[in-house]
Amino acid sequence: MKIGVQAFINEIQDQTYLTDEYEIATPNPFVAADFLAQLKPAVSKAVEKQALASFSALTTYEGEQAKVTLETGVVNLPLQYIKKVNQFLELEAQAEVNIYLYVTSPLVNRSGMRIDLIGTVADFEEQADQAWAKVEQLLTQDLEAVEAGAKLAKEAPVEVPKKAPAKKKAAPKKKTAAKKTTTKKKTTTTKKKPATKKTTTKKTAAKKTTTKKKSDA
Repeated sequence: MKIGVQAFINEIQDQTYLTDEYEIATPNPFVAADFLAQLKPAVSKAVEKQALASFSALTTYEGEQAKVTLETGVVNLPLQYIKKVNQFLELEAQAEVNIYLYVTSPLVNRSGMRIDLIGTVADFEEQADQAWAKVEQLLTQDLEAVEAGAKLAKEAPVEVPKKAPAKKKAAPKKKTAAKKTTTKKKTTTTKKKPATKKTTTKKTAAKKTTTKKKSDA
């Protein structure tokens, strides 16, 4: 089964592919059979119809979510990252449609996801039994990784947060006697005005005018 890369992107973005999600009780023992009981019939129908598909079985294990997904795709990226497909393939190219197994859990590894290529859709059509045997084998390994991750999480020592060193108390400040502030009184000196000189007007004695008497001739 082949598809144009651009056509693949369009179909995923338009959400015209087959999809469903099943919630299941935590398998006990934690093995592949309970997941595949839900996924196998749905994926087989999608392969028969030559349809793009994504089917997931969801549960919890040791308090953490565990999700198993079987999905068709042209690169080993979950369909949620469809915008990155053109970074790997030319949009005009024709690509083989494969089936991928994704196991998502914070316990499975540091990245929280394991990706396995199962094979092409053509492989499922021609050799279905062998293809499903491969799915079971790889899923079993992934679930064992989840169990190992849970065991390590239990055994990991709990880190006690370190107490911050106590702050040193500042030495009490010595009390210093308050300086007395004396306010000097301002002495207001009023400048004496210079004494005004008395202006005395001297009386000038009137000149006596003597008229000489004319002598008799």
